[in-house]
Amino acid sequence: MTLLVENVEVLILSSLADLSTDRICHHLADMKVSFLRINREQLSEWGITIDPVAASMVCCHGQREWHVGLGLRSVWWRQPTFLRNTPGRGLSPSEQLERSQWAALMRGMMLFDQAVWVNRPTETYNAEIKPLQLRKAATLGFAVPETRITNDPLADIPVVIGGKVALKSIDTVLLFEGDVQHFGYTTIIDWSECADESLRAAPATFQAVLSPKTDLRVTIVGKRLWCIAVTDSGAAIEGDWRLRPKAVLEYHDYSLPPEIADRCLKLVEQFGLEYAAIDLALSNDQYWFIEINPTGEWGWLDRGGRGISNAIAEALACRGQPS
Repeated sequence: MTLLVENVEVLILSSLADLSTDRICHHLADMKVSFLRINREQLSEWGITIDPVAASMVCCHGQREWHVGLGLRSVWWRQPTFLRNTPGRGLSPSEQLERSQWAALMRGMMLFDQAVWVNRPTETYNAEIKPLQLRKAATLGFAVPETRITNDPLADIPVVIGGKVALKSIDTVLLFEGDVQHFGYTTIIDWSECADESLRAAPATFQAVLSPKTDLRVTIVGKRLWCIAVTDSGAAIEGDWRLRPKAVLEYHDYSLPPEIADRCLKLVEQFGLEYAAIDLALSNDQYWFIEINPTGEWGWLDRGGRGISNAIAEALACRGQPS
């Protein structure tokens, strides 16, 4: 049987049930760009051999073989690692070994440094550091809600923030209890409910509550920017909009003031990112920085001819021409 060999122009490291990746793959296929998608749940189904000195890789699956090397234009680091999954049960030694070594191999693909990365893992991890985000945003001139990160129930939160606070995790919380998945959302709560000895077990982020507010989602690909206002049946949302039923959420194109849009672009540039999603809030005529997410979702906003997925596909196909 003849072995089919293909040279890869775009390498996609993702997960199996990711509809956003599906859309990008369709765009690349329409553009007749050669791509290889590897999903983290199917890693052991592949035969992968890397030559680190030559910066080349051969990936075999069935009767097909993909060559990754000098012709590689870009890498989309979509969802390749095991992220923050905390297993709900103890892993066996063999499972621990498999998980750690596959994660290391995925990171090792940074040897393809001649390609454009969307985004490079080192920059992704750096940009996910929430305290650093707030510092950089403030330095650029963004208004940032009064914030304290603490595990001290005696901290002066009521003085500097107030009695009611927005309680957040320092990093994304994704926990498993058996087969049940728990995700951490921002919660509006009285400080008195947090100020006890249980807080000492783990630090948390406490921010001033913005109310009333309009939630703004900014998506950036290269130098292109989209801003969408998120409302509840046209009204502002108290607290975390992700907790609202999807049926009542509405998404409207929103025109940012040029200076705010420029700060968003500069923040993405400072973190060395090609793609990012930024959450802002408009409250009392002030634009407030909430966070930046270098792997933030965008597929649910790509409607009405906005062209976000097409812009990502174009960035992967047309940038980072091999030298």
